[in-house]
Amino acid sequence: MTTWTLWLGALLVVGGSTAQIKHQAEVARALWVLAVLAFVATAVWAITASEISLPLLLTLVGAIAATCALVVVTKEPAKAPAARRGAE
Repeated sequence: MTTWTLWLGALLVVGGSTAQIKHQAEVARALWVLAVLAFVATAVWAITASEISLPLLLTLVGAIAATCALVVVTKEPAKAPAARRGAE
């Protein structure tokens, strides 16, 4: 179970990043939430099945770090308060 849930989470992260780039913020957030749930399910499964190993732990840490990095990279830039006032 751990391998396919990690792949599923990775695909959801990529899909969320693609949606964010296409300015579909709601879809991106939903896909990222599902990715986090897939990573958490992997961690819970590994803990309950006593399958914790160094490679799995490193993979989970890497997956979470990659998710955070993609969220930061694909985040829309915040507009300055002066720019917002000028647009009104």
